[in-house]
Amino acid sequence: MAVSLRRYDVILTALLFLLTLPAQNGGWFALLEDQTLSFRHLARMAYGPGPTRDLSRDIVLVDTDEAFFKAYGSFPLRRGDIGRLVTNLKSLGARVIAIDMLMDFPSSYGEDPGLAAALRDAGNTLLVARAVVEHGRPSGIVRPTALLDAAAPSGYTNIESTTALTTSLSRLRIHPELTGERGGWPFAVEAAARYLGVTPRLEPGLLRLGDLAVPLDSRGNLLIDFPPLPTGMRFLHQAIGIGALDLLDLSALDQSDRAELEAWVKDRIVVVGDTSEVSHDWFDTPVGMVYGAEIIADTIATLLRGGPLREVPPALAALLPLGLAAAMILLALLPPRPLARGLAVLVLALATLGGATLLYVRGGWVLPLSYPLLALGAAYLVIEARQYLVERAQKQRIARTFGQYIPPELVEEMNKSGQPVEIGGESREMTVLFSDVRGFTTLSEGLAPRDLTQLMNAFLSPMTRVIQQHRGTIDKYMGDAIMAFWGAPLPDPDHARHAVAAALDMVRRMAELDEEFRARGWKSIRVGIGLNTGTMSVGNMGSDFRMAYTVMGDAVNLGSRTESLTRHYGVDVLITEYTQAAVPDLICREIDLVRVKGKDTPVRLYEPLGFADTVAAATLERLDLYHRALALYRAARWDEAAAAFAALAADEPEREILRLHLDRIAQFRRDPPGPDWDGVYTHKQK
Repeated sequence: MAVSLRRYDVILTALLFLLTLPAQNGGWFALLEDQTLSFRHLARMAYGPGPTRDLSRDIVLVDTDEAFFKAYGSFPLRRGDIGRLVTNLKSLGARVIAIDMLMDFPSSYGEDPGLAAALRDAGNTLLVARAVVEHGRPSGIVRPTALLDAAAPSGYTNIESTTALTTSLSRLRIHPELTGERGGWPFAVEAAARYLGVTPRLEPGLLRLGDLAVPLDSRGNLLIDFPPLPTGMRFLHQAIGIGALDLLDLSALDQSDRAELEAWVKDRIVVVGDTSEVSHDWFDTPVGMVYGAEIIADTIATLLRGGPLREVPPALAALLPLGLAAAMILLALLPPRPLARGLAVLVLALATLGGATLLYVRGGWVLPLSYPLLALGAAYLVIEARQYLVERAQKQRIARTFGQYIPPELVEEMNKSGQPVEIGGESREMTVLFSDVRGFTTLSEGLAPRDLTQLMNAFLSPMTRVIQQHRGTIDKYMGDAIMAFWGAPLPDPDHARHAVAAALDMVRRMAELDEEFRARGWKSIRVGIGLNTGTMSVGNMGSDFRMAYTVMGDAVNLGSRTESLTRHYGVDVLITEYTQAAVPDLICREIDLVRVKGKDTPVRLYEPLGFADTVAAATLERLDLYHRALALYRAARWDEAAAAFAALAADEPEREILRLHLDRIAQFRRDPPGPDWDGVYTHKQK
């Protein structure tokens, strides 16, 4: 359980996507979902199948707009004139006359009897009512006045938004509780049913209009498929509308004008409504502001086309957030690649958006979109936040663990590299360096403790800087001695080269320090530096009370033995053949072939002089003479070897290695080695 809790980003990601299931069923983010629906519907209007872009030929609007009322001279339309419109539309052949004007109170002019007579005579008129809905449940129907209600059937209007939080009208709500009452069907459903000559019937997930099966969503809503309008037109009534003024009086029309009106009206559903701004009968929809009568016309058209928009079943819709959850959990568990993860999340978001839009535009399938996208964004933030906290903790851990060993620049490089840093212990090829102050005991005996402390700080600080400048890790200080290594904690393929460069720079810096020390009254200091390259164990080692990041192994011990031989050979820096082989362009003087104490395998020791492009030609010439003399020595040609070393010693009398070889030759002349002599010198002391 503890392991899983550490991956709280995975747990939160799973919870976020699981929450999308009740969220999309409950419409928690309906406002945002309506925005995605609006975007998709605009795309459908532009790129959907041909039939979805055609205006219905079964419906015509008769509207009363500003121009009508200006000519009419009063507001609203009087009921006597509504009666004349009904009579005239009937005479022009309208199949259904749907009057979207709520008349739930008696006429102030006593015109209800005349209107009622016109409604009875027409026999194909539908009046509008209003459903009373409280807390999402219907409590009754406000119908026309009793006289009018008896003269013509009615249907309620309640085009609804997704939830109470939004005002965008996109669905027709059918209340099953009302269907048994008079006027208990929605106005648009009743108009479509009368047009088809059928009785509407509800089935699970369907509205039956005879042979026409119209799909409903999981809440019993009809999704309205708003059609695109011709170019340059903003409202539906501009495309399929007739001004009511043209229909109030047909007596003055000639045969041609009457035939033109018949062509508009005959065998169609005629929706009579108000499209004037003063009526405030217009609403926000996914395609913008639309008048109420136009929404009714669009709803009727949607019904007659069989409900082209349909909801993806909830069980299938759940697959999207679950699939995204699996993808995000996988991204969270993969190695941290912030840029790659960000691009992957962007691809997932675009694929989700594109797929849902394509389903809507081409197939009419409505897939909840905002919920999985919100969960995707939130999960991404959670994963990135955890990764940030993990990286910050790792940086702090690296700083705590290595800040005292390596320079801040290398700590920062470790943080930026993103490479895993092992501190528990591992084996790798590395280079180790040991340095020691020669004659430190004698030097320390002549100084007061305070002066000795100042001396050591003045010595160790610049030596440490040199090591760190060459990417070295300080292992420890052992009094006057320094132990450092290369190749950890960050892998360094050039660890041997960097270590040699550091050793040579330490010698140069020591020469500069020597002048400073003498100026302060201190004795001169010389250091011996030994290096070896090989496989070592590196990691945090120690006890329950104290740990240290250090290296161990035979290769480390050989490095220590090598440093101890610098005094014997009179050189400042001594490296083994393994370090020399790892730096091909390093110019070296071979010092000896030896067996160090505790080792049976002989090892060649070298004094590094510099890199190929930094060593003077004269030095290279003397080096060549030296190696020829050494070859004579190894061949046991004592006289020739002695002459060669003597000639070199005459030019460089201070070089200890030349005197050492001359002494060995003199000894071998007195006591020749056996025939199996391999040129190896065995050291008996460390």
